[in-house]
Amino acid sequence: MNFIGRKKELESRSERFKSDRAEFLIIYGRRRIGKTELITRLSHG
Repeated sequence: MNFIGRKKELESRSERFKSDRAEFLIIYGRRRIGKTELITRLSHG
């Protein structure tokens, strides 16, 4: 599956995900725009 146009968002979320601090991330948006894929890539990468 291609992940088009989300590189900047993935990098931003990835930095926060790897942080030693406790942080709260909100991921929202219209349906079928890749929210689940974004979370999947964060947890695997």
